[in-house]
Amino acid sequence: MPNQKYHHGNLKVALIEAGIETINEVGEAGLSLRKVAAKCQVSQAAPYAHFKNKEDLFHAMQQHVTEQFMQVLEKSVENEEIGSPQSILAMGQAYISFFIDHPHYFRFLFFTPYLQIHLSLTEEENLYPPYALFRKYALALLEKMGIPKEDRLHKMVCLWATVQGVSLLSTQENVTYDGDWKKDILKIISNE
Repeated sequence: MPNQKYHHGNLKVALIEAGIETINEVGEAGLSLRKVAAKCQVSQAAPYAHFKNKEDLFHAMQQHVTEQFMQVLEKSVENEEIGSPQSILAMGQAYISFFIDHPHYFRFLFFTPYLQIHLSLTEEENLYPPYALFRKYALALLEKMGIPKEDRLHKMVCLWATVQGVSLLSTQENVTYDGDWKKDILKIISNE
């Protein structure tokens, strides 16, 4: 979106995307409503119609990415049985594909210190929604597989780390791969 003038449509989303771009370029300290207004080529006052301050914009950015991410993950398992191996593979494939399509979202979510993910077996009110969805399906699978309770957290971390690691590798401009990330996701995460 750099140097593109905002033309009709959803200014709020344009500002959010400009904010994500700004953070990826210069870090969270470089984010300001003035900078995102300049990226969208709107007045410095325009962002205040949608956001109270920088923190409000930052929260909206996290919510924007998380909502899109959740839609993709939920769709990936809508026809899958909870706890089936296929449900975990489908979710893993959707997870990685989402970030291949949106590498700037990966950097924004996971390279800033503000997203808190608590890897836990316990039901908690404030679990990061993508982790909560994964946790639900993974715990059911591990239970069906007869994995002892004391080993389930370690197995869940391993599953999460696999998709997180492949997402990281596939979104890095300095990492090249002789295969096709999207075509090879299932082979990579299922170790086939």
